[in-house]
Amino acid sequence: MRFAFISDIHGILQSLELVLADLEQEKVDQIVCLGDVASFGPQPREVIVRLREMQIPIVMGNHDNYLLNPDLTKNHLPRLRATELWCLKQLSAADLDFLRSFQPQLSFTLEPDTTLLCYHGSPRSNEEFLYPDTPAETLDGIFGGQPAQVLVGGHTHVQMVTQHNDMTLINPGSVGTPFEHPASGTDRRIHRRAEYAVVDMTDGRLTVNLHRLPIDFDQLAETARASGLPDVEHWLSTWIP
Repeated sequence: MRFAFISDIHGILQSLELVLADLEQEKVDQIVCLGDVASFGPQPREVIVRLREMQIPIVMGNHDNYLLNPDLTKNHLPRLRATELWCLKQLSAADLDFLRSFQPQLSFTLEPDTTLLCYHGSPRSNEEFLYPDTPAETLDGIFGGQPAQVLVGGHTHVQMVTQHNDMTLINPGSVGTPFEHPASGTDRRIHRRAEYAVVDMTDGRLTVNLHRLPIDFDQLAETARASGLPDVEHWLSTWIP
């Protein structure tokens, strides 16, 4: 079975459409979204409308939960909270109902003896960060006793394929805002690209392909400036060539 994984769209419809156009050539059986679909970008509602049309399974990300429970963001940096609240104002009651339909985890059977588990941050929290350099002892604590063999999550905005014991850990990166890793300074620096992953399991062989597509940054800047996104010039300044 052939899966495409998208994650962390963060309200950037342009990047989502770019990925979906590229996926038309991949002939996947199922697209799965790993959450954080609307907040921080200039088109939160447009992204939700597009995802609703697609009728795909979606995992609940931490920022999806923040939109449903905005009191959770009271201690966020003022700049970030202003953007989060602006995004919330763009959404209708139906949009929020759609967010409520997202699942904490999703599980799929790749082959009779191979299970794939999807989450946002980790199986135990959508706010937990897993990086390519996360120590093995930390991974033991997170995944100890986990029966799935293939585990896919987002949240970090950093692409990853790594082995831990008999498990394959995958992060497709971010459709909307792929981060530089390791992070430098107080503002996350964002690569001008869109990312996703394709995972294929055929005759017991697992194949993982990570994709990176260059975006039209001038078009994104034009959309962002016209949207009313708070502090838009600062946000645009965090994107790196």
